[in-house]
Amino acid sequence: MKRVRNLLLAMGVTASLLLMPAAMAQENTDQLLEFVQQFVPAEFVDVNGDGLPDLADLEEGQPGIWDDSVGAKTPEEFLARIDTGTTPFDLDEKGSMLEGPCGGVAISWDADGNSIDAFIDRGDGSPPIDVVTGGQALTATNPFKASTAGTIGYFGFTHDVPSLSTAGNQAGVNYGDSAPAFHDHQWELIIMEISADFGGDPNQRDKNRNAGLVELGEELPFDFRAKVKARGAIIDLYGSERLPDFDKDNIAQIAGTAEYCFGEGWVEFVGDGFPLFTAPGALAAALALAGFSGILFNARPAQSWRS
Repeated sequence: MKRVRNLLLAMGVTASLLLMPAAMAQENTDQLLEFVQQFVPAEFVDVNGDGLPDLADLEEGQPGIWDDSVGAKTPEEFLARIDTGTTPFDLDEKGSMLEGPCGGVAISWDADGNSIDAFIDRGDGSPPIDVVTGGQALTATNPFKASTAGTIGYFGFTHDVPSLSTAGNQAGVNYGDSAPAFHDHQWELIIMEISADFGGDPNQRDKNRNAGLVELGEELPFDFRAKVKARGAIIDLYGSERLPDFDKDNIAQIAGTAEYCFGEGWVEFVGDGFPLFTAPGALAAALALAGFSGILFNARPAQSWRS
């Protein structure tokens, strides 16, 4: 069975909801299509006529050497990932934000491979854009919508900024020609209080592009509805140790002088007739009782490369 990988990329910058006219929304769709062409294979084409590329196959790649490639294999291990000691999410903060030289695109598809929602973040300090509505994406009032019976695709990048390292420090690793990228990096994704995925890599090939599919429909034991908040981070030159507990208030202190990206935003799992979960602990318990072996995000298909 393939394991799922859920990576939320480019979570935006400001907290206010920015509404745009319909013409701007169409312009955003055109920009998205142009942007996505840099990342996805030609097979990702618009099938249902909404202007967004619909689902296609993506070849499997290789995980980072420090990635959690095992995940939780039992309900008990999954419940152990519910970290009640982690910094609580501020659910009164309704916006979305991103800091650091990261950006990208995320698209959700239903069980038939037709697109549901999409957003783009250019990594330039402006808010993430909902391609469907033209407003700010990943807010509590405009969350990124996805189906637990479907798939999420992500296509991300990092800018070549001078603050990024040009090589790592791991003994015995040949970093080749110097190029700006996240080297010896560590990253983690947390959904409410569930530590969903973590890992890292020396990145000796200076990769600054990533694409992958989250095959929720193949892995989740049942469909459900829920609106959740997620946060994630990646830190340059952190080494092989897993990141400590982090939030927007302490991530800069953890990173020190190294470059980092940090994002936070809202995702809503949608579907007709599905049970609604309003507390992440209740959802986690239900998944465990159903025999779900964890939100095993470190699966492929996924690809990384240098551009």
